[in-house]
Amino acid sequence: AILGVMLTDMHETTGTAFAVSTAQRDALQAEYMAKSALNLTRLLIGKEPEVRRFVDPIYRAATGRAAPQLPVWDFVDQIVSPFCTPEEQRDTLTQLGIDFGDTVGFENLPGECPVVAVSEAGKIHVNDPIDLDGARARNNVASQLFSLTGGFLQESPYDALFKTEDENGTLTTRIDLIAALVDWWDRDIQRTDYDPGAGQTRTGGTGTEDDSVYQLIGDDGYRNKNAPFDSIQELRLIRGFNDDFWTTFVEPLPNDPKARVMTVYASGLVNVNEASPQILLGRICAVLPESTLCADPIESLKFTQILTTVRQLIPIPLFTKSADFVDFVEGKGSEKDLYGMLVGFLGENSELMFTPIEVPGEQRKEIERSMSTSARIFTIQATGVVGRSEVRIDTVVNFHERWAPPPPNTGRMPGLGVFHYYRVN
Repeated sequence: AILGVMLTDMHETTGTAFAVSTAQRDALQAEYMAKSALNLTRLLIGKEPEVRRFVDPIYRAATGRAAPQLPVWDFVDQIVSPFCTPEEQRDTLTQLGIDFGDTVGFENLPGECPVVAVSEAGKIHVNDPIDLDGARARNNVASQLFSLTGGFLQESPYDALFKTEDENGTLTTRIDLIAALVDWWDRDIQRTDYDPGAGQTRTGGTGTEDDSVYQLIGDDGYRNKNAPFDSIQELRLIRGFNDDFWTTFVEPLPNDPKARVMTVYASGLVNVNEASPQILLGRICAVLPESTLCADPIESLKFTQILTTVRQLIPIPLFTKSADFVDFVEGKGSEKDLYGMLVGFLGENSELMFTPIEVPGEQRKEIERSMSTSARIFTIQATGVVGRSEVRIDTVVNFHERWAPPPPNTGRMPGLGVFHYYRVN
């Protein structure tokens, strides 16, 4: 009986130790598979200019224009997958012409490493814009956020979000939320006011930021940061960014960077080839709120629907420069331009086409200055899966050629970019 008890105890102890060591081994392998997928993704994005030079002649023949930046990051999982596939699952890849005969280090892979890469330039930037200062920076963020939340519509489906008190009994309107967001990162201590009719912000009219509701939160009160956001999670500290608002406008799907609507990492310019039609429409409405595209829900729906459909059918960048997008909104261009192609295919009087609007000179310049066709900052989410262990690395990587290290350091942008954010889960 004594020997039986001792044997049972030894069996349980050694079995537990074996399970723990196996889990630790799998976790370590999963972490390094995720790191490999992350580095391969950075390499692919860094080599995009070389890929573009190869594709440029084909793009010119089809559109008559130079090829813009190609979204190679959208296909990164398919490109990286051969390097994360166990040997017994490579039959399909071998049939496609991928030869692993001369590769080194890819034998006996223990798991998989799916990866997702997303351009931050395709989202609404709510942080302190890099390229704008002072009132221009505040106006840019405030106008985009007001448009995104349906502020320019007479009856917005999002009105209910701003008519309910939070758990502290505080009611936050659209204007309150926008002012609280801007006050968090602007450098002064004066409270911000926003006039959506004029599209302008001003400071100093209604007291100081020290009067904010943050200090009324029991023993956990805090003050405005008066500095840029460091991470997307920091938005949770802003007045009005409750669970309902978060799942509607910030992160509709948890831990899915592709579903995010807002960002704190981009430069403030909206990429016309990456942003969703709703975000592009919001950028237009922030400058021309009284245009038919913004005032007429039917025209808004036509614009977003036709652009969504075209992107699904033509998975290549549609615009070489931001002026091409404004031409599309105005219904200009030749038969090789997007609007001309659609008219030729659907007919000039098709009910599916939106009615072009006229963009005056100053407003056109403002819209063009707020947009771009390139992406320099990316969210890369790489996951290593080995056995029952899963390690996810969430990063934000900057590839902007104008980057320079903070003084007194010197140097230039490395080929694989620099990290803004790095977290191992």
